[in-house]
Amino acid sequence: MCRIYGHLGGAHPGPDVLRAVGAAMREGGPDAQTTGLGARWSLGSNRLAVQGIAHGAQPYRRPGLTCVFNGEIYNHRELRAELRALGHAFEGDCDGDVLLPLYERHGEDFVSRLEGMFAIALVDERGPEPVLRLFTDHAGMKSLFYYRTPDGGLRFASELRALSRYPDFPAALDPLAVDRYLGGRAVWGPGTVHRDVRTLEPGSVLRFTAGRLDVRLTALEPARPDWPDGTPTVAAAGAQLDALLRHEMGRMLDADVPVCVITSGGLDSSYTTALAADLLPEVSSFHIAYRGDWPADERHFAAEVARRCGTDHHEVLLDPAGFPALVDRFVRHLDQPNNAPHSLSTYALFEAVHEAGFKVALTGDGADELFGGYTRFVKAARDDSPTWYRAYQGTMAAVPTEGLRTLYTPDYLARVHAAGGFFGDASGDALDRQVRAGNHGKLETLLRYDQFARFPYYILRRVDHLSMAHSVEARVPFLQPSVMRFAHALPEEVKVAGDTVKAPLAEAARRWVPRSVLDRPKQPFTLPVTAMIKPGEALYDMIGDLLLAPTARCHAFVRPEALRELLALQTESPGAHAAEALWSVLMLETWLAARGLAA
Repeated sequence: MCRIYGHLGGAHPGPDVLRAVGAAMREGGPDAQTTGLGARWSLGSNRLAVQGIAHGAQPYRRPGLTCVFNGEIYNHRELRAELRALGHAFEGDCDGDVLLPLYERHGEDFVSRLEGMFAIALVDERGPEPVLRLFTDHAGMKSLFYYRTPDGGLRFASELRALSRYPDFPAALDPLAVDRYLGGRAVWGPGTVHRDVRTLEPGSVLRFTAGRLDVRLTALEPARPDWPDGTPTVAAAGAQLDALLRHEMGRMLDADVPVCVITSGGLDSSYTTALAADLLPEVSSFHIAYRGDWPADERHFAAEVARRCGTDHHEVLLDPAGFPALVDRFVRHLDQPNNAPHSLSTYALFEAVHEAGFKVALTGDGADELFGGYTRFVKAARDDSPTWYRAYQGTMAAVPTEGLRTLYTPDYLARVHAAGGFFGDASGDALDRQVRAGNHGKLETLLRYDQFARFPYYILRRVDHLSMAHSVEARVPFLQPSVMRFAHALPEEVKVAGDTVKAPLAEAARRWVPRSVLDRPKQPFTLPVTAMIKPGEALYDMIGDLLLAPTARCHAFVRPEALRELLALQTESPGAHAAEALWSVLMLETWLAARGLAA
């Protein structure tokens, strides 16, 4: 696991600038900082040494080829054996060693052989002009941001805050960035908060040479399961999913550093915890909770899973009185505004994981998006109205469209209309195109849309950036290609069977997790902000102090009067609508302040 950066073409940044770019994300790779330089290019890496620690120094080199890599390749042992049989020699046991030999044999398609999570940058100098290629995995677990320079170059980095250290970084904000954030809870790619900066989408291959840029998306073909009697059933799907996950977990528990699991108390993380405990003689689990009596407290479920599995359980308790300081800390590591309240919990949880001596943590993210675990999917898919998907899109918003009309300042509202309307309309058009394409049923259309349009930017950027802020690698079993391909092959009626959402997962977990966890209602891992934003609580005071201050940067976008009304409503009658809106604007304000940005 690493952080990577570099450039091709244009003015050469020079060693001082490159050191500054790498230093801006050193937490993500504190073990070694290295840079490869060419006459017209650079490739840099901050290494978090997890596999093949004694070797694997980056950049990797072959004649005419140089490569840096962020992520983990879980099938590297199989690939290494295959390449050895073809005559390749390897000195160590680092997963990245297989990348260039595979590229030599397969070209750009070499990434189809990789099973894991990755962002890869490769310079190929074997032709008349050097070529820079960037690759991302199909789930989008690892980010890459890039921009083109006025003098014909391209610069990239794993994090926006590092990319911004280049002197020619185009810092101007996208006029719709705030609208996109409030309409989608995060800034969905491939655009970013900065008008002229992009991020690579999941499964992307970028090719840049001599000022020419091409980006293409690669397909992840569905699996072809072998069903007993030729008929897909929940029972058969559960059995096959269990076998797949056991295989993936076995590879993901393989590391040269200590590995732990995150146990929220929900079904997905409880299942992965149980599989880890079955595969390893000793496993440590981590759960986060809050001092006091709060809604949606899951600590007793997590503790029950830990007892059942025999893990060394760590219950991390946060004091809500310290939340304002924690907000300031975690927002600095979020490249773009993100309204997920559990960003705070995620940041503190990985901090505890790091302090306990772990470099790798397995999480249960992704199962809901692949197997239909949210009721919003089912409700929309069962809606017979012609605009069923528009109602679904509304569930993505931090503040509904009508609320935005009253929240925005007149000037910003006019800018939004002039630039193309509310996020919900623009995003709805993208979903509308998928619906018209008719490639899938209603449920599967929503799942694919979520997996590739929302999930990488709202969930995975948070997991990646907040874990790497503490030099911890987050591994995600459900997002491995074999599991994704299997999920894409399942019929809708198997994924959601009657009233049972993500039915194959529930079936697979049945023998592993306590009945109390298996049968309880779905509960997202979150922070109970509705209860925590009320008089007498630290978050309430923070919101009042920051958002209503005359110097608040967010006033360039939202009306102070609307914020006062929301705070008054939350004071008199706490509710999810006002609380989420206030929290979302708090994240925006804190992010703007951390970046020193204004409208």
